[in-house]
Amino acid sequence: MLRLIAVVFLCLSLTACQHATPVASDTLANQVGQKLMLDLRFYCQEKVANQHCKQPVTTLPEELAAVLRDGNIGGVILFADNLDNGEQIVRLIDAMQQVMREAQLPPLFIALDQEGGRVARLPDELSSRFAGNMALGATFARHHTSYAEQVATNMAHELRLLGFNLNFAPTVDVNVNPQNPVINVRSYGESPQTVATLGAATVATLQQQGVMSALKHFPGHGDTHVDSHTGLPRVDHPKETIAEVDLFPFQQIIDSANPPAMIMTAHIQYPALDDTPFIDANGEQWLLPATLSKKILTGVLREQLGYQGVIVTDALDMAGIAHYFTPLEATLKTFQAGTDIALMPFSIRYPEDIPAFWQYHDAVVTAIAEGALSRTQLKASTTRIAQLKRDYRLAEQAAIPLSQRLAALQQLPTATSRASERELAAAAITTVYGEQALPLDAQHWQLVMPDTLRCQAFLSAIAKQQPDVQADCVSLATLPSEAIWQQWPATSTLIIGDITPHHSMAEMGGMDDLASWRDRPSKDQQYQWIERLVSTAQQRQQTTVMLALRAPYVLSRYRDTTDVGLASYDYHVAINADGSFRSPSIDALVATLLGTKSEGSLPVTVK
Repeated sequence: MLRLIAVVFLCLSLTACQHATPVASDTLANQVGQKLMLDLRFYCQEKVANQHCKQPVTTLPEELAAVLRDGNIGGVILFADNLDNGEQIVRLIDAMQQVMREAQLPPLFIALDQEGGRVARLPDELSSRFAGNMALGATFARHHTSYAEQVATNMAHELRLLGFNLNFAPTVDVNVNPQNPVINVRSYGESPQTVATLGAATVATLQQQGVMSALKHFPGHGDTHVDSHTGLPRVDHPKETIAEVDLFPFQQIIDSANPPAMIMTAHIQYPALDDTPFIDANGEQWLLPATLSKKILTGVLREQLGYQGVIVTDALDMAGIAHYFTPLEATLKTFQAGTDIALMPFSIRYPEDIPAFWQYHDAVVTAIAEGALSRTQLKASTTRIAQLKRDYRLAEQAAIPLSQRLAALQQLPTATSRASERELAAAAITTVYGEQALPLDAQHWQLVMPDTLRCQAFLSAIAKQQPDVQADCVSLATLPSEAIWQQWPATSTLIIGDITPHHSMAEMGGMDDLASWRDRPSKDQQYQWIERLVSTAQQRQQTTVMLALRAPYVLSRYRDTTDVGLASYDYHVAINADGSFRSPSIDALVATLLGTKSEGSLPVTVK
């Protein structure tokens, strides 16, 4: 019955249909729908025993279209699985917006995580990934916000052409913990002021180009050693540190001339801000994470920091929430805390999940009808959402003809974007120690890389830039025997690349045996192997170079035993249609080894 309200509303209220941006009915069901942002990552028509659905949604099934329409859903987030190529992306987004437009319902927020660097969802052949936030931090001392503005301008241009209107970026967590497993190079660095300045430039540029920005992860994910995708982190900073470090970028950007359209919550315990306990199913006591905390979202973000925009949760299916609360509990608690939009509150993977979704949806509506959330708070929340959609003219964006969008695809990737990507990669390279040992003059380089894809990219870059240098490469995806280095020429220069923490198996590019990924050596095993290799190189008096391809902290481990330490903050490699490799950061590293002076400055402390 509740799902019929949207249809009844369309029949009774002609006035709303005349607005440039349709306005949702004030009925509870429609208000709740606007406060939900679903993922359509996978959907399978049939369930196979003992298997998870991994069929990406690349076209819109009628069953999911009905959910968007009948639920008056407010937004959708898309992932790399949903994004194959330009035409497919444009058609998928247009189909979703057309469903809402034909029903004369508000247009959808169409969101993704396009941070740059390690977190980028668009296909490489369509979009420039750029080197990421810590690389931008490395350029700050010399170039201030110039590269941040270039990156955001190019990103926004690409996103708008494809039909996206919301980017869950930038990350303004201040990375003060070298062991942080989930943020590290996604942060601009360890200086709150630098993070705030670069974050503000990114927000302003994205939004000036018509793409909404969502700051994340409030109140700060920079000092954690647990990933909230897999657990519930805790930050034990005193209030003074929270104000001076964690909250500082958020406060500065909220107070700027271009405050963020949205702020995303973090699934993190902050006892100095809220020490309210809860007991999990195993009888263990925890503290309410920020996503569910009224003291944090209303008391700190709304009242203390004065934020007036839309608050969106991080994904509610992450372990930091889903291990402790049901979808209904999490949704109600975060709405009560002050959130406007629940992101990924309920997974729909099979046809039988759809009736379960409606049960969840109707239970949320019923709970609110019975007083779980005040009507005043609900109205204020949905008003903020509707106003944001009007401010960014989402209805007009969504109504751009499909033929026009498809024709615009020939612009991607733009030459300007590709040039900025190369320039940022080069400007970020940082010589942490051993500049006097550069350029390398050996005729043979022995490379040791984290995987075969990195090997191939380095060999390709060397061949292009200095064909006279002979080079060989060994992958550490499977640890070679120690005897292997006895076969290497004693006159070789040894060049070791490290990615810490481990990169994902998908990023290995399929060139190593992904079937045995669970047997990949741990970082400690790799370190031990590398240290034995370095010791042998010292005995032979070989020049040895350590390349930090991700977090630069690893260089402190090898400062006293290697001759050169370089940081790139980025290790991404794209494979072109012709089988060649494209990696601006690896090209820039090779250029530095051959004599190009590096410009970057460390944005974090490497002891």
